[in-house]
Amino acid sequence: MNNKTLIFEIQDLKKIYAQRTVLQIGRLQIHKGTIYGIVGPVGSGKTSLLRQLSGIEKSTEGKLLYDGSEFKTTMFGKLKTPDEIKYLSLTDSKRHDSVSRFFNSKHGKRSEEIRKQYFNNGSRRFMWDQTLDTLSQGELKWIQHVDALESDPRVLIIDNYGSMLDDDLEKDISNRLRRMNRNLGTTIVVSATNPKRIQKLVSVMIFLDKGHIAKIRSASQNKRPQRNQGRQQQRRNRN
Repeated sequence: MNNKTLIFEIQDLKKIYAQRTVLQIGRLQIHKGTIYGIVGPVGSGKTSLLRQLSGIEKSTEGKLLYDGSEFKTTMFGKLKTPDEIKYLSLTDSKRHDSVSRFFNSKHGKRSEEIRKQYFNNGSRRFMWDQTLDTLSQGELKWIQHVDALESDPRVLIIDNYGSMLDDDLEKDISNRLRRMNRNLGTTIVVSATNPKRIQKLVSVMIFLDKGHIAKIRSASQNKRPQRNQGRQQQRRNRN
């Protein structure tokens, strides 16, 4: 891939919290229209990396380029992140707001379409009029994912992907993310502690260990060959 396909590029980036280096990456390239998985144990730097990509936090040293340029800053020194980069969050909503009001404030007239598409079956029908503070953590995660999917972002960043979602909801979200990537060319970056959780979703896995990149590999490299393939190879060897 050439530089025209790059959307993010990290150069000698370092993030320090309380005199402790939590992230140190010499070079990393994220390409347009690809689904990436950031994998590693708790404390490996996954969230710190995603917060750098989303512009929530500034690096202590080094550069992060988006479309070849660093994020602009406000007069107060905060990063100005493009609206086309979406990081899952409910922090800008009031917890006593209803789900319907949350989506109406975010998506306006399209909120009725969202209700029909996502909240018209089973127990989700009753979720629409509930307030956010009465929902379970799994239901809040579901709300976050729906909001992100309907925002049509250029870049979608999801920390701790799939946590607290039941199997059916996670499968539904994964299918929708694949369609978003395939139909719109959305660049998607998700994180997880267990690579098996995102193996079928992502194209590239970036493994972190103690804030450093341990290895990068395509998701297909993590899949074991099927037994019949092994038997076919044994037959060839005999011949």
